[in-house]
Amino acid sequence: MSSNATIPVPLAVDGAIRIPVGPMMFPLRAIIMAGICSPLSFICINLTFMSGPMRMTCAVAVLMLAATLAVPTREGIWIGTFTVYRYAGRVMPSLIHLSKSYRALVERGSGAVRVSHTHGTFSSTRKMLLKLNHFADVPRVVSSAPGLIELNPGGIRAILMVEGPAFSLHSESYVIWCQQMMTWITSLETPVQFITMMTHFDSDKAQQAFDRRVSGWPRSPLLDTEREIAGLVAESTLGLRHYIVFAPDSAADDGIPHMSRFGRLSRASNTKHDRADRVLQAAVRMASSFNLDITVPDRDDIAFLVSQTVIGAQEAMVGEDVLRIGDQYSKILTMTHLPPAISAGVIVDAMMRTHSKGIASLHIAPVEQVVAQKLLHKRGQMLSYAARKGGDVVENQVAMQDTAQVVAAMAQREIKPVRLSFTMAVSHQEYAKTEAAAERMQAILSGVGIKMEVVTSPGFLPAVAVSPGGPPLGRSLLMTSDTVALRMLPCLGTPFSNINSPLLGINTLNGAPAYFSVWTPPNHNVVIVGSSGAGKSVTAKTMLARHLMEGVSAVIIDPDSEYRKLMQAVGGEYFELGDDAINPFSAGLGVPPDTGATLVLPILSVMGGDEKGVHEGRPIRRLPDEDQGWLHSELVNFYSYWSQYHSDREPVMLDVIDFIEHEAQSRTLTPKEAERCRVITARLRRYTQGHRARVFNRQSTFTVGQRPVAIGLKVFAMTYGADLTPALACVLTATLAAVERRLGRMIIAVDEAHRVTSDPDAGEVLGQLVRQARKYGAGVWMMSQRVEDFVHTDLGRTLASTASTKFILGTEEAVLEDVVEVFKLHPEERKAINPMKQGRGVLLSGPERTVIDVIPGPIIMALADTSESIRPLPVRHSAAAIDIPASARQPI
Repeated sequence: MSSNATIPVPLAVDGAIRIPVGPMMFPLRAIIMAGICSPLSFICINLTFMSGPMRMTCAVAVLMLAATLAVPTREGIWIGTFTVYRYAGRVMPSLIHLSKSYRALVERGSGAVRVSHTHGTFSSTRKMLLKLNHFADVPRVVSSAPGLIELNPGGIRAILMVEGPAFSLHSESYVIWCQQMMTWITSLETPVQFITMMTHFDSDKAQQAFDRRVSGWPRSPLLDTEREIAGLVAESTLGLRHYIVFAPDSAADDGIPHMSRFGRLSRASNTKHDRADRVLQAAVRMASSFNLDITVPDRDDIAFLVSQTVIGAQEAMVGEDVLRIGDQYSKILTMTHLPPAISAGVIVDAMMRTHSKGIASLHIAPVEQVVAQKLLHKRGQMLSYAARKGGDVVENQVAMQDTAQVVAAMAQREIKPVRLSFTMAVSHQEYAKTEAAAERMQAILSGVGIKMEVVTSPGFLPAVAVSPGGPPLGRSLLMTSDTVALRMLPCLGTPFSNINSPLLGINTLNGAPAYFSVWTPPNHNVVIVGSSGAGKSVTAKTMLARHLMEGVSAVIIDPDSEYRKLMQAVGGEYFELGDDAINPFSAGLGVPPDTGATLVLPILSVMGGDEKGVHEGRPIRRLPDEDQGWLHSELVNFYSYWSQYHSDREPVMLDVIDFIEHEAQSRTLTPKEAERCRVITARLRRYTQGHRARVFNRQSTFTVGQRPVAIGLKVFAMTYGADLTPALACVLTATLAAVERRLGRMIIAVDEAHRVTSDPDAGEVLGQLVRQARKYGAGVWMMSQRVEDFVHTDLGRTLASTASTKFILGTEEAVLEDVVEVFKLHPEERKAINPMKQGRGVLLSGPERTVIDVIPGPIIMALADTSESIRPLPVRHSAAAIDIPASARQPI
């Protein structure tokens, strides 16, 4: 099945033995209790001092009492079995101290756990009691190697780490990924344990990582607030880590692990190293064919996993209604009933909604088809017998039909029978919060029909069930199909989880913090697009501020002149073109004359070219190829001359014009060439006259490349709109020259990039800049809210396809399909950008992709405000004022 629709669960056979009696089926324990009480019932019938009817009533009452006593359960098992488990605690360990097991009396008091009556572990050499030795100690990790751990008892287990799917739980892509995972698992034909660690990101580590990134940054309100946000987001969000543990030869043909049944302990044996290693190698080889992202964990990865469980704990204790591992209280919940129908991702959804910390463990063991068919055949006979004896005809007919369909599906290899057991531990440092989290988890899963029992006995066994390589609890074992098991996988990807990168926001798919560094992908170019009101400006400024705090250089080309506040906050400078000037001809100094001519030629082509059309009121000009060839030669001659005679100052436009007029005229030119020279220089000379000279004919009042700089173009555009294209070309050329000087990591941010991409001349310089940026380790960021202009131009589409990172924010319906096509968005990603939600977008970077709600924080939000007036920023911001848990789920 490839759809994420809810599917029926016709095959859900538990391990309890049921016997048909008349129209009803009773558990085996009920028949045994009736057998035990039968002598007492027989005695009642033969009591001579009672009347006949009274004796019969007494005998039936005894049998009914027996049947009644067989019904009550506790923690998913019969109360008689539960009582036995409680007494079994006398021979089972209840304390781990310095990795060594003991028997002790563990009681929970007010705010503390008391331990008394400590003894060594139980051990017996008597034949009748040898089986108890299996439970007289907790399995411990004896050794580990990359991809392998050794348990005593248990033997070798193979272990892999897997990156979960970065898709919405409700998408077809998520189900397809789970199908691939289940097909991979079942093809290995070995019992598997799927472990998901539910951890909150460590607040201290997040702040330490922040401190390392911004080391050397001066103390400021922005720094203090960003550090607080990093810690608060980490501690209030959920992170998922996935492990797969293979336990070869640990289960029988019916899928029931040997260690999960007391009567099967004699079959249990330690798995050999060679057997586990063969399974590991086969799993690694086959994973790529199923498009699964798996890695072999090293010793540190394995140590982190086992340290969170009882098998690797230095300190642990268990008593009535209390389980403490390390400094965490835990509650163990195990599944005892599947719903009539189930949809994919129900487990992960519950984990995300409760935001619980702990471990989820799903054991999956293959069942031989012949064994499954026998069980189903027996089930069908019981249903048929119950129907004939007066049971619910409709209900039994439906059940019989479902059973027949399952048998047919197995025969046609459409489904595979598996035995599964689901157990999870929720943890917290406070007992009351642990208890509350367990209740929430129970309630949420109960709402979808999955019955979970809180289990406390016997001893550490429930905690072992969620440990890597530990056997599942027998009460949780259910036989079902692989189509059901794949929907039970507690798996979801956590892309953008590198805590050493700048924080961006919250991953809406799994509730985890999303970290992103532009320096991680192969090239550092970024495209940020979104319709008006989608939050493009705030998103761009959030990303920019957090990257600039790492001490990198930047050039922001700012057509709307709105980056002044941000530049001042990050220690950069802001310049308004017109009041300040940037001389593009200085780019040709210090490099070979041919290189200098190549840099400057696009600018002169725009200024002196023939008019080719008009775009948004701006003329599009360009020189013919023959004129460009001639002008390039003249520029080469100019830079050779200038470096020889005037190396003490920058050349300006008038110097270039005078050189061309005098030197070109001195050479033999045809009348046509002389006329073209006169026309071109006359066009260029207008940029040396009047107010235009303040921009195009003076030496630079600032430089780019050494520190963050923003260049505003709004005033210039309002005054000289027709000359915006050559102004953009000047700025881009100076930036390109700075990149080629290899000044280190640099961000070139082009806001309202559609104004450049839709202009063929400025776009040509931008395209050259993008190509050179990767070569020299810089990154070009292109931001646009005119999505239609950006995706409808050849240059815009090229830039979108070549940039390693794309952030697509809310998009209007009119251009939605074009955006989906250009950026190749999945259906669930399409839903994330339309209807539009401010601050929510799809982040694509290399192989990682997800939907993110951006968290700018209060100061960046204030800096992103484009209004003229703004409230003064406080000196300090308290954590209480930030309220990240709430804002993590609110638009910016």
